Amino acid sequence: MDGTTADLFEYGIHTEHSDIRAHVSVVNRAVYVFLTKNGIAAAALRQVPLVDAGQPGVKGRTAEGWLVKPEWIADLRRLPFVSWPRWGDFDPGMTTTEKGALAVQCVLQTMKLGRFPIWFDATEDDRHNVQILGTDILVFCKKKVQVKCDWKCGGPLGTGNLFLQKAERNPLKRH
Repeated sequence: MDGTTADLFEYGIHTEHSDIRAHVSVVNRAVYVFLTKNGIAAAALRQVPLVDAGQPGVKGRTAEGWLVKPEWIADLRRLPFVSWPRWGDFDPGMTTTEKGALAVQCVLQTMKLGRFPIWFDATEDDRHNVQILGTDILVFCKKKVQVKCDWKCGGPLGTGNLFLQKAERNPLKRH
């Protein structure tokens, strides 16, 4: 395989079943959070051209996707997280699996601290007996979150873009 289009299979933001995406920017020590559908819409609306991506130690491209500016994604939230003590654990020599696992830990910590935005459905409970007991709003939330280690995404120290993957190949068989 030489990294041509035929080597890639559709796997990315438009095929996953997530509701929310979180892109962890190591260089900016921040997390970019947005609704998955808003990321897809931003790439489509701007007709962003596809670009190639690769992995250290692998010949040829291993993915293609869209470079999308954060400001193009409706309702994107940038969470500065400079205080997270594990930023120093990231190393460019890590495998994509190791980087991804550490990015998940970062996002989990933002959630535990109550800083992670969750878009959910809610309705006013109009039952009088429930309101008397102190309940005015019922919240329904079962959301799926996809985390990406997007090392140099965003700004001011990164590329200024988020990489929204469309297709990939996984020659090292790492997940």
